[in-house]
Amino acid sequence: MKHHVKAIAGLAVLATSLAQPAHTEALLSPWGVLNGMRVQGELVAFEAGLRVVRADWSGFSSAVKYLQRPQYSRTGNQRTVVSKIGDLQFTEVVRNTAPGEATLEVTVTVPASIETAGVFLCFELPAHEFGGGAVEVREGGGDARVSLRETPPQGRRDFLEAQGRAVRLIGRRQQLDIGSDRPLEVRVRRDQSDHPTELNDPTVEQFFVSPADGSDRTNHSYQVYLRLPGAGVAPDQRVGANLTLKATAVPDPNPVHIHVDREHPGRPFDGIGGNFRLQFPKTDPAVTQYNLENLRVAWGRVEMPWADWDPDESVPPIETARAGRMSARVKEAMEMARTLARKGMPVIVSAWFPPKWARAPGPQPAGSRGTALNLDKLPRIRSSLADYLVFLKEAFGVEAALFSLNEPDIGVEVRQTAAEHAQFVSWMGRELAQRALSTRILLGDTAHGTPAALRYIGPSLADASLRPYVGAIAFHTWRGCTPDLLLRWGETARGLGLPLLVTEGGPDAHLHEYAGFRLEPWFQLQQAELYVRICAFSQPATIMEWQLNTDYSVLSGGGVYGEPGPLQPTQRFWILKQLAATPAGAHALPVSADQREITAAAFGGLPDGSVTVHVVNSGGQRRALLSGLPPTALELRVLVTDETQGMQEVARLTPENGGAECVLPAASYVTVMTKPTHP
Repeated sequence: MKHHVKAIAGLAVLATSLAQPAHTEALLSPWGVLNGMRVQGELVAFEAGLRVVRADWSGFSSAVKYLQRPQYSRTGNQRTVVSKIGDLQFTEVVRNTAPGEATLEVTVTVPASIETAGVFLCFELPAHEFGGGAVEVREGGGDARVSLRETPPQGRRDFLEAQGRAVRLIGRRQQLDIGSDRPLEVRVRRDQSDHPTELNDPTVEQFFVSPADGSDRTNHSYQVYLRLPGAGVAPDQRVGANLTLKATAVPDPNPVHIHVDREHPGRPFDGIGGNFRLQFPKTDPAVTQYNLENLRVAWGRVEMPWADWDPDESVPPIETARAGRMSARVKEAMEMARTLARKGMPVIVSAWFPPKWARAPGPQPAGSRGTALNLDKLPRIRSSLADYLVFLKEAFGVEAALFSLNEPDIGVEVRQTAAEHAQFVSWMGRELAQRALSTRILLGDTAHGTPAALRYIGPSLADASLRPYVGAIAFHTWRGCTPDLLLRWGETARGLGLPLLVTEGGPDAHLHEYAGFRLEPWFQLQQAELYVRICAFSQPATIMEWQLNTDYSVLSGGGVYGEPGPLQPTQRFWILKQLAATPAGAHALPVSADQREITAAAFGGLPDGSVTVHVVNSGGQRRALLSGLPPTALELRVLVTDETQGMQEVARLTPENGGAECVLPAASYVTVMTKPTHP
């Protein structure tokens, strides 16, 4: 497929071009939360979703990412979500009707078993935009208006309780008008919470969630509750509302100032990586080949099909393999590792499913995922895992750089406690050393980047005897990844002198369940923002996409998820390619940006003096004033990936005194690269 390389290099129209343009989009998540609206590129930021409120208003349940199994579909400018909150069934339909305008239809069936204060559509308003603004309610028993101050008026629980068919939410530069086909009960609140909390186990569902102990809401927002007519009055009745939404925004005229600090280089960035766990034999080969030929992939991670490798406890698996009786899955996985190694990248081998004999006997604890290992069979388990790595080296020429059990913190599929994880590092590390393998243990490889995941690796970090066996620290991006947490991950790795790896990257662990959503422009931009944020705050050696084959594919067509036509790159593909354009081994540089909608990361510290600056603009078009660039730089290349451009070079600039000005298009990922100052 090498003939495709030149063709895709100039491609500007993405597979997502059939979607509504980003500057007029209402942003609906697959689990039923409206994540704001775009008006000519400006993002009017809010979250709107269903909430089932306790009778005493002490808590609520809501549509929550990972706690549902929604059905998501899109036809033209209409998106539909069908899902459940506990036993409550709902359907949401969002249609874009005009620039900055949309309709929202909500239908809910409330089961008789639920006692509530009502079912509400709640608009969560960020305080940075709406604090000091106002809410107006009209076309009811009388017009009402309330200012959004720090706390509700003295002696009142809520800011406002009113009724009307029209609600106006007024911010500093943004406004949202909500119209209803019938009068709605409106309640304006500010649910206080001292700190955001985490949901450690995505399999645990609580129907009612108190804002103080289970919600991701903080005291930085306001809530406008619109009660659905009839909800909470007649159980098992279908109720709902038809709303019109009109968003307006005044662009921020101020340029964003982005400053690069070249004097304090951090850790090196090898480049992007990829996961290659083979699951779709009809489409994986072509998708994998396309990505490997058209992306600079610096790290690779493959599966060890452990259950297929060693199904019979009484027979040493390496003897079976040497006799040529490997299963097809094992052979394919080892061949995949060889393909990656021949391209010069270090290979990580991770195990998911253990064989039956290696699993702990008896029932698993209630509510737990995965399976614990049978600690009575540790010698046999160690031998089984090491045999695989030995045979991979002797028969396929691949000595794995790192080995891990995938997501042991939550049990996908081997479950370990923090103490057991430390024990695993110890006994497996010694086994690999005794086998004369250079392979080291990947510490963590946790499902999330949360505080719980950091605590999980704590016992391993505290045991100095484990250091010789650990090759890197790793986490996945499915939860957490706030700037403060990313700083802590980076500091932890630096403290041990180990590289930090993001071994599974992406914004949504359930993307395979609603694969069409991966083509939504705002979701794809969200991934760019996540990766640039990770680079800026934790300085990893690599971010490894989940995946670079069919699963969660960054390509469309070619039969991927049943999509017709030839394989072609999506916006997410170009995001990876643009990030991969960072010169190999460039060091992270501190960078600052003075606007909330901007996320930036920078790299440099190379002998040629070059600097690369990655910028994600989540808002409307704006000017960017860059400073701190090499004063000897002669030229800057400006690359843009957005809904209609894929790593398109849009400008070449001449910097002056280490500074330059460029335009950041609305909802875009922009990379500015200096021309090397000398060969």
